[in-house]
Amino acid sequence: MKTIALALATTVLLILPVSAYALDLTDYVDPDLYYQDAELRATFNFKEGNQDQSSYNGTGEFTYDMEYSTLPFKWLVYADVQADLSRGPNDEDDTAENYILNAWTDVKKYHKGGDELFYFGRFDFDYQDIEGSDYENHDREEITAGVGYGRVITATPLMEAVRCVDDLTEYGIIKGEVPDEAYLQLASVIAKEQEFKSRYSLKEYEKYWYEAMEQVLRDAGVLANDSLGAMGVIRIQDILTDERVLERKHGWEATAGLGYLINDFSGNDGDPLFRASFEYTRPYGFKWQLIERLTYATILEDWEFGDTDHNFNNTVSLGYEISDMIDWINTWELDIILSSDSGDDDTYRNGLQSELRVYITNTIDLITRLRFDHLDAGDNDDDDVVTTLYMGIAYTIF
Repeated sequence: MKTIALALATTVLLILPVSAYALDLTDYVDPDLYYQDAELRATFNFKEGNQDQSSYNGTGEFTYDMEYSTLPFKWLVYADVQADLSRGPNDEDDTAENYILNAWTDVKKYHKGGDELFYFGRFDFDYQDIEGSDYENHDREEITAGVGYGRVITATPLMEAVRCVDDLTEYGIIKGEVPDEAYLQLASVIAKEQEFKSRYSLKEYEKYWYEAMEQVLRDAGVLANDSLGAMGVIRIQDILTDERVLERKHGWEATAGLGYLINDFSGNDGDPLFRASFEYTRPYGFKWQLIERLTYATILEDWEFGDTDHNFNNTVSLGYEISDMIDWINTWELDIILSSDSGDDDTYRNGLQSELRVYITNTIDLITRLRFDHLDAGDNDDDDVVTTLYMGIAYTIF
């Protein structure tokens, strides 16, 4: 498993390109952004005939992601709901239902309204209802507060600006070279879509939003006819509303905080906890995006460090934009539980996933996903690599 992950990582790093632009996505440092995305994914298989009973297997997943960011403040919300339903072909096979919910919200207040030092508060909620599980409780809740340093900037608006300029140039609406400053100004206007909605209403905001983009390009002196015209507006609208853009981020941040375990799956409650994290993000050129997240957490029984298990999670994601309509995303997840009891085995979980996403429309995507999972818990019998091939449809709600 480790060999597969290392080989994949080495291969993609060797082919990381150098951008042909003088401008780089890391040049975008405007923190003002409002973004939200809700997506529903599903697969279902049904079989009947030549068996005791009809059999089926279905999976569904709902994800919600929101970011509200200004210079002094950032608010993040994430939720992932997974459900699967299955029944075998034999009379004695009952319907099995599994449900998993992971959700969290994180609020960050930056020191002096823009300094990289920040204070944060976080709430985590997990729910599991899994067939055969021996957990005492179905839910887990914890709150954490602490300090951090650094900042991760979402640079997706600049990627959208680059797409718009390239497209307008191809159609002859833009003539000549667009200055870097114009790219950055155009990206800032694109990022303020929610501000235009609030000011001019959902029905009217688009014409004012496009006018602001047009003014940026007019001031840069690159519009062939001193205006976008009907074709220019249509082309920008196609890119910003009908196309999906692989999320772009850059920067890093580190956090450390103390928390309170309200309740967990094993029935523990009322214990303090310690949590630390590190995140590093970087785009490579205009095609690749690297995201690395490392977290550590442990329960402090009677405020003593080291008396409970040490939990590490490392997730590395490397995305590649094959075209405006196809993204390739590779993810490696490593969970390590180091037991505080020398008589117990440590646990290592590895998950390697490669996903190809084809954007059919602005709301319908086709997904093909190949995943490898491996569990090493000392003397566990189920230590073979599990291979899963997933093919499904995703629907973007908003």
